[in-house]
Amino acid sequence: MKKIILSIAFVTSTVISLVAQIKEGHITYKIDMSSDNPEMEMAVGMMQGSTLDILFKENVTRSEMKMGAMMTLTTITDEKSGELLMLMGGMMGNNAIKTTTDEMTENQPEKPKYEVVLSDETKTIQNHVCKKATLTDEEGGETIFWYTEDIAVSKKGQSYLNEDVPGFPMQFEINNGGMKMSMTVTTLEEKLDKKSSDLFKMTIPEGYKEMTLDDLKKMGM
Repeated sequence: MKKIILSIAFVTSTVISLVAQIKEGHITYKIDMSSDNPEMEMAVGMMQGSTLDILFKENVTRSEMKMGAMMTLTTITDEKSGELLMLMGGMMGNNAIKTTTDEMTENQPEKPKYEVVLSDETKTIQNHVCKKATLTDEEGGETIFWYTEDIAVSKKGQSYLNEDVPGFPMQFEINNGGMKMSMTVTTLEEKLDKKSSDLFKMTIPEGYKEMTLDDLKKMGM
């Protein structure tokens, strides 16, 4: 009888957890950067005011990274179809790449290998209890993620959402090569506007020049 009661309690808690998950919304991160290296002062200055927005629903995700005054990088992914659209706007003009998540992965440098340490340590961010994950690469670079399991977002093809982290990151703390960067969620909206479907369209907007991944490599990006 005791085993039956425990089983029922486990199933019930699992169902409640799944029902409570946020599967649609708009999340905004504030980005702070600093460095003790004088050679990086200019880069840090140019990145001031940077933000990252994640919009998501069902199997689609849209990330919008505003890199200070330099450029804006938007990535739209559809996990179900495998489509990926990247939009870049800034000093080099407006450019677009239409590809697939598989092709993008194949053309990226080899994924770094991390030692992943999950901790029971917690902190609360935007009313969500987050657990700690520490990722250390082979060169000793360390990234600390504070993640929640309350939010379900498709990470496929989204470079800001590390698949080695078991939940959605509410805060990143990166320390690599003398550069320190933290990204913290400042706003969380649990619903999208009815017209939000336009944000996930895989159509290249007017005014953007289509490029290939090879073109991007030639530009040194």
